[in-house]
Amino acid sequence: MNVVGGASKLFKYFIRTYNPKSIISYADKRYSNGNIYQKLGFEFSHNSVPNYFYFVNNKMKLYPRIKFQKHKLSRLLKNFDENKSEVENMYVNGYRRIWDCGNMIFIWKRDS
Repeated sequence: MNVVGGASKLFKYFIRTYNPKSIISYADKRYSNGNIYQKLGFEFSHNSVPNYFYFVNNKMKLYPRIKFQKHKLSRLLKNFDENKSEVENMYVNGYRRIWDCGNMIFIWKRDS
């Protein structure tokens, strides 16, 4: 279903209800060109650096890197070696890294 003007209506409701001074939002560059933010009055701030995820070759699922921070790996992986890096430990356990395109960061500020 497509609601014409839906984003604008939801955003205006949010502004009226919560009265924020500013809002920061992120557009994932894999899925968005950020046009909706510009239509809603946000200003482009900057691009983030690319981020990475892990995946297992035979599974169609991406795992966020936060789940696999090195201090968590000893509890999560069958084969863990403290002397290896996060990436090396993940690789030994069948995980591979994939990088995304980063995010566009947009800022909305209330008019004075």
